[in-house]
This record gives sequence, C-alpha cells and structure tokens, in this order.
Amino acid sequence: MQTNWIGRSIGVEIEFDISHLKLDEEKFETFTTRVDTIYGVTFVVMAPEHPLVSQVTQPAQRVEVERYIEQSSRMSEIERLSTEKEKTGVFTGGYCVNRLNGEKIPILIGDYVLMGYGTGVVMGVPAHDQRDFEFAKKYDLPIRVVVAPADWDDRELDKAHLGEGNLVNSGEFVGLSSNQGKERIADHIEAKNWGRRAINYRMRDWLISRQRYWGTPIPIIYCSRCGTVPVPQKDLPVVLPDDAEFRPTGESPLTFHQGFVNAICPECGKAAKRETDTMDTFVDSSWY
Repeated sequence: MQTNWIGRSIGVEIEFDISHLKLDEEKFETFTTRVDTIYGVTFVVMAPEHPLVSQVTQPAQRVEVERYIEQSSRMSEIERLSTEKEKTGVFTGGYCVNRLNGEKIPILIGDYVLMGYGTGVVMGVPAHDQRDFEFAKKYDLPIRVVVAPADWDDRELDKAHLGEGNLVNSGEFVGLSSNQGKERIADHIEAKNWGRRAINYRMRDWLISRQRYWGTPIPIIYCSRCGTVPVPQKDLPVVLPDDAEFRPTGESPLTFHQGFVNAICPECGKAAKRETDTMDTFVDSSWY
C-alpha cells in the first residue's frame, strides 16, 4: 500500500507542440511510462485546472468547457480518481502536434486528470490502455494499434492490448520489441530535445495538521521574540496531556490546556506558546 502511495514511475516526459496556436507557450509536457506507444496517441487530456486550458479553448467550445470546469470543481480528488467512475471529457477545439509523426492531436479536458500529479496532462493511447479505449469508444476517437499482439492480423481490437509485442505503425521503429522501442524512442526524443527520461512520484505535498487531541504533537514553539522555533531534540517527544478537556468548538482540545500550551522558548528562555495542532495519524503509519 505504501509503495502505491509513493507511486514511483519510470518513464519519459515528452513535449507536444502548440506553436501554431500563437500563444506565449509553444509546447506542453506529458509524462508516460509507455513511450513505446507514442505513435498511438490519438488525443491528450488536460486537467480542468491546467493554466493552458483557457488559452487552447476555441470560442465555439468555450461555454461547454467552462460548464465542465465548474462541474469538476464540485468533486473531490477521490471522486475524480475513482477507477469505478467512467471517464468523461470535453473537447477544447484546440489541437497539439505529436512531433514524432507530425499528427494534429485533439486537446480535451477531463476531470480524471489532476494538476497535482505529473504535468497535469495525459496522453491518450486507446489501443493500449483500457480506460482510454473506453473513452475513445465513447467519444468516437481513433484507436491505432502500435504494439501488436502476437496473433494480431490488422483487425480492430475489442479491448486494449496491455501487454508487450512488436512495434507497428511506429515510423522508423517498426519491428522493434516493446522494450527495445522504449529505449530507442527515448534516445530519439532526447537527441531531438523533445523531452527527457524522468522519474515521477504520486506522493506530493500533504497537509498533515489536524485540530484534534489524538495524534502526534507537532514539535514547534512560537516565541514573540524568536518566531517559530523547533522543539530541541533533547526535549522530544512532546507528550500529550492525559487530562485534556473536550469542547464542541471545532478547536483542538489542546488549545484549552494551559499546562500544555504555555512553554519556554528554547532559544531565548522567555515565555512562549506551544503548537496545539497534531499530525495526521497517517504520518505515524507512513513513518514506519
């Protein structure tokens, strides 16, 4: 579970060209662990919060895009990332260019893409990702096989091929195995300065403070003279009092415990106040 929380992914950050739109930005990046499927990209999806959305959206699509953004803003991250939720999206009217084959790719926005993870843009490869496959079927987007199953005979797929195979419809890389393709295509992208190999993590900034009694005290003291001062290591751990009073105010019970709140500044020795927030208990489970 914790390996999943950290979410270490090895892949490639690759640029898509939008210079034809005459914006301040001439490109954007997306991260993929399957660069061997780059020739199978038939759409890209931006997070509704992505700063480029308003710029790439064309006038005819603006009302629909703004409506979708407003709907997305009412959903939690958990709801947006649920694998049980059907992927939805809206076309912005804008296009980007896949530099490897020169194709124009439609830019959509989708609430299943988050700004806080990766680059806030994902590439859609419906032939080799099942949720992309279902998304492409729903919105009538092309499905191009670029990693051929062993028994593939040019027929249309009835589901995404997730495994390995030999590259097809992939320009100069046709015939390579998936693993060979990953390395050779990554080399090509880096040589052209279109992207770079990268490691991505799902773990990101985490608001750990909680206004409650049960949790590890945050070891910080506030001094009017010295400012924010960490509790010295020799005084750790900070221990919760046994006689905290619980009141229906929404504040931490530690706020009302004078014996806990009142402290001495470790730096100047003057009267100071102790932090009364505690850490999210998940900090404890993550620590071990």
